[in-house]
Amino acid sequence: MRIPVIQNKIAFTAGKVNLYTDFDGTYCPAKHSTLHDPNANGFMNEYCSRINKFWQTTEGDVHFNITTGRTLGEYESISWLLKMRNFRLPFPESIITKDGSDRFVKTGTDTDFYEQGNFPFNYNRPQEEKELEIKKLTNWDGDKIQAKLKRLADKYKIRLVEADSENAVSDYGERSLFSSGKLDPDEWKKLPSQNGQIIEHASPVADYALGSRNDGKLKFNLIFPPDYGFCPERNWIYDNIITDLKGYLESKKIRYHMEWEPASDSNHRRISCSITPLFEHGALTKLYDTKKALKEAVKNNDIVIAAGDGSNDFDMLNPLGYLEEDFVRECEKNSSHKEFYSKDILQRLDDLKRIYNGENSDYINGLRKELTQNGYLKQLEDLPIYSIVIRKQNSKMQPLIDTFSGINKVITTESGGLDEGIKKAVRLYAEKNQIFKNAMSEKFKILIFGAKKKSAKTVNYYKIGAGILLSGIIGFVGYRYLNKSKGKDNENNTGNKSPNSKS
Repeated sequence: MRIPVIQNKIAFTAGKVNLYTDFDGTYCPAKHSTLHDPNANGFMNEYCSRINKFWQTTEGDVHFNITTGRTLGEYESISWLLKMRNFRLPFPESIITKDGSDRFVKTGTDTDFYEQGNFPFNYNRPQEEKELEIKKLTNWDGDKIQAKLKRLADKYKIRLVEADSENAVSDYGERSLFSSGKLDPDEWKKLPSQNGQIIEHASPVADYALGSRNDGKLKFNLIFPPDYGFCPERNWIYDNIITDLKGYLESKKIRYHMEWEPASDSNHRRISCSITPLFEHGALTKLYDTKKALKEAVKNNDIVIAAGDGSNDFDMLNPLGYLEEDFVRECEKNSSHKEFYSKDILQRLDDLKRIYNGENSDYINGLRKELTQNGYLKQLEDLPIYSIVIRKQNSKMQPLIDTFSGINKVITTESGGLDEGIKKAVRLYAEKNQIFKNAMSEKFKILIFGAKKKSAKTVNYYKIGAGILLSGIIGFVGYRYLNKSKGKDNENNTGNKSPNSKS
């Protein structure tokens, strides 16, 4: 996806903020595991009230979207938990699920949910626009892929189990793939093992099933039984399913990415497979939506703010991910430091950190000069994308903080401080982009910069003007009073005639 070169032009929509924030730990500072405890998270009432007031104050100025690693079903589950605790956390305009999958636009109000229990998003009504865009790019059609998967399950007589989450029943109840009647989380314990490890066996033991998490139309996550890889008979069946599915995708010229997660204690000793549309040579991620939003923001003189705290937010928060690909290729083509462009992301970030920190070495001095002359550094600083990182220990975001906090492209804030981070990002951009600042609504400017104080000179002018006006009013009233009194005297003189006068 290309980001156009920045142009200074006035647009009708200028001065707006497009916010994309992670949910857990970023927008919602309360941990899921603690929401069952009625004595925990006492701070949440104040936070919900404050953030609700912030959205009301910025209505029309900040467009608020959540982009989460949760499925929609998981997000709905935690929303009910919040409601149960009477934590009225406002809903976004839209929610993007499962790290860049389907986008769902809000169809109800917060009051509908918190007062009447009507969840304002519908799993069966994802945003069609995003589906069509990705289909155009990759030929991906989620409905047809889902239908093919069901046909394969029928072909191989496999029980296809669908649910919203692969996580604990204690958190998600019947929405969990491991709830009663679905997949058995302890099934691996029934298999032949040695020293706690499953060993190869000829006769199948585990249930003949395949789990499918409800990731939406733009992603599929398949969860295999724990004997996959240890039982040749089962290996043949499940290998055939994957081979047939890949054959279908390739026959339809669908550009896709497939990634495997190995079995571990955390996933009940089950191998899983994730299949997504191809995005920038890899899986579809949160970056898709924010990068598209940036393209629009550049055209409209708006700003994009991305906020997060976890490893799945890294791509979305990394300013390097927003540089135009053609621009970067051109820089590399003409570069005397081609090794910089071929380094992995952490190495490139380290080089940039050394540049921004003013390191004086031959390599860094030469690279600094080149990245200044070819406009690479300027593009990074000028793009209207700002990242907010929630501070926490051992953060995967530390390389981004170390590299970009000095030039104010990455802003850090404490847990529960999302609103302050947004205000800081807007203020920083407005101070360097006068077109954006001039286009901001007056109420938004007051929120970001505070109300303007009247200068002493202006106050004196007001005082002088008020004095002149008051003097004029007093003079006018006095004039009317004197004329009225004079008229009464004339009236009295005319009415008192002498007895000798003639009529």
